[in-house]
Amino acid sequence: MKLAPRGALILALAFPACYDFHTVGPEDAPVLRVPATVAVSVVYTRPSACVNVSSSCEGPVRFTASWMAIGSSVLMYQSTAHIWTATVYDVPVNYPGGQPHHVYAVDPYLVDTPTGGVSADRLYVGDQKIVRIENPGGTREQGLILIDANGQGRNPPQ
Repeated sequence: MKLAPRGALILALAFPACYDFHTVGPEDAPVLRVPATVAVSVVYTRPSACVNVSSSCEGPVRFTASWMAIGSSVLMYQSTAHIWTATVYDVPVNYPGGQPHHVYAVDPYLVDTPTGGVSADRLYVGDQKIVRIENPGGTREQGLILIDANGQGRNPPQ
């Protein structure tokens, strides 16, 4: 009977040392960082007159960006005579430190031009005018933009 209290004391002192299974170890899954997304306003200013000779000028302006699935676009709506607008949701935040998004509009007024209707000129994304354009004047014309956590556009550094 004298051993029982002594054995219980030894177990009581040794038990906290075994309580070591709450530490972070290789069996824990890594924390996944989901990129933040925001809603962004897009505004495109259409030329005052259609420049097409053989193609129809009918149809809406469409907006496309690198974060969208290939082949998808957003339909823009005419708000005034030559202004087309849209709100794009789930835009990944890439400012600061991210790669710029590639953006452009497809305008039926410009189908017969060398760009084939693609334009990054006259485009505002997140209230920021696109000033950096890759492949200007060609069918692969694309503007570059950074989007901050407030949905505001920022021009990437030169």
